Amino acid sequence: MIHLFDAYAKLSSWKFKGDGQATFSTKFVDSSFYKKSMASGDIAPFITFMGVEPPFGILESMNVLINGLDNMNVNVYPYSKVAGSSEIKDRGYYALTDFWKIYEFNATNLNTIGPVQAKIPGKPGKTALGFLSFISTAHPLPEIGKTSSLVFLTKLSLFPWEKHSVNLVRIKATDEREIVASIPVDQLPYMHSFSVTKNYAILFFSPIYINIVKIAKTVHPFEGLDWYGDRQTDVHVINLKTGAVTSMKTENTFTMHHANAYENENGNIVLDLVTYDDPNFITSMTLDNFRDPKKRNDISFTAKFKRYYIDMKERNVTPYSFPNAKGQEFMTRFDFPKINEKYRAKKYCYMYGIAVKTDGKSLTKGAVVKKDVCEKGRDLAYDLDNVYFSETVFVPTPNSKDEDDGILLSSVLDANEKKSYLYIMDPKTMNVTNRAELPTIVPYTLHGGFFPEIH
Repeated sequence: MIHLFDAYAKLSSWKFKGDGQATFSTKFVDSSFYKKSMASGDIAPFITFMGVEPPFGILESMNVLINGLDNMNVNVYPYSKVAGSSEIKDRGYYALTDFWKIYEFNATNLNTIGPVQAKIPGKPGKTALGFLSFISTAHPLPEIGKTSSLVFLTKLSLFPWEKHSVNLVRIKATDEREIVASIPVDQLPYMHSFSVTKNYAILFFSPIYINIVKIAKTVHPFEGLDWYGDRQTDVHVINLKTGAVTSMKTENTFTMHHANAYENENGNIVLDLVTYDDPNFITSMTLDNFRDPKKRNDISFTAKFKRYYIDMKERNVTPYSFPNAKGQEFMTRFDFPKINEKYRAKKYCYMYGIAVKTDGKSLTKGAVVKKDVCEKGRDLAYDLDNVYFSETVFVPTPNSKDEDDGILLSSVLDANEKKSYLYIMDPKTMNVTNRAELPTIVPYTLHGGFFPEIH
C-alpha cells in the first residue's frame, strides 16, 4: 500500500456497561478485497487510491478497473431495511466509503454479513469504467423529520452527446432508492460530503474534477483528479420536495467535510464547512511521508472552518471567516467537524473538531477544539503533545437542555506511552474526565457514531 486511505477496512466498537466498565472489539470488514488479498498473500487487484508497490502489471490493472473499489474503510451508518420504518429491528448497519457499494455488518459482534449494491433507475450496466458511475459519499445524512436518508451519486457518460450528471438520491430503505434531482455537468466533480436542511440539500462542486483518461491510464483515483485554482465553486441547492435546483457560485475553495446547515428566519441558508486552499494534502498522505518526521511536517494542512450565507432570493453566496484570538488560529484550523446531532439542520452554537499542527509546524502538536459559532467567547481546546486524536463523537445526556451537555469520545493514540486509549471528555470544560486503556494499538480512525440501541 502507498496511501494511508488504502488500509484494509477495520471496524472498532466500544460498549459501555453503565458500571464504570467498557468493552472493546475490532474486526476487519470481510470484503472481497480483504478475503482475496489474505488468500493470495498479496494485495488483490482492486481500486486503491494511489496504487501499490510494486505496481500492478497490465492484466492486473485491467482487473482493477473491472473489480472497482471494495474497501469500505471510511464511515459506518444505519439504514432502515423497511421503507417508512423507524423500528430498531428493521435497521441494518453498514460500512461505507465514497462508493455506491456498501457492506452490511452485525453491529453486536462486528461480523460481516455481506455486500449491498442497490439498483438505481436508469443506471448503466457494468463497463470497464463502470465504477465511475458509482462514486457516492461516505457521509449519508438523515432527511429531517423522516425515516429516509440522502446521498449523492455520479453518473458517467461515455457518449459525447450526453452529459455526465450528479444525482441526489433518497434512500427509503437499503434496497429502495429514488432520484430526487439530477444535475448535468460537463466535468464530474469530486465530492466527499454535502449538507441538508429541513427543505434543501446543498452540494458544493469545488473545481476538482475526475479525469477519466488519467484514471483509465493509471487506475489510481487520486492521480486522476484535476484541480483548477482559478475557477469558482459551483453551489447547487436542491428543493427536497420538488427536486428544483437553484445554482450559484462562490469563491474558489476545496472542501472535504460539511459540518451543519440550517435555514434562518428569512428562509435563507447558513452553511458551515471545512475549506482548504487546494487538495494537495490528499496526495501527500502517503506511508512514506508519514514515516519520515520531516516529510510529514512539511505537509501543508490549510484547513479552515468557515461559514457561507446562501441567499435564496438573490441567488448569491457570501463567505464568512470566524475570528480567532491572537495565537489561537488553530481554533478554526481544524477538520473532522462534529456536532450534537440533536442540532442537525438547526441553529446551533458548538462545533467540535480535530486540529493538527497547532503551532503551525509539527504534526505532533494536536488538539480537540470546541468552536463557539455563536461568537460569545466560549472557544475551548484540549491539547497534548505527541498524542493523536481521532474524530470525536458527541453523546448527549438523556433529556438534556444544554447543547453541550453530554460527553465527547475520541480514540487516541498516545505516542509517548505507545498505547491507545478511549478518551472521555466533558464538552462544557473540554477536560478529560476518564480514559479507557485499550489492549491493542488502534490505528487512526476516520469516522463513526454512537448507537445507543446496540448491546
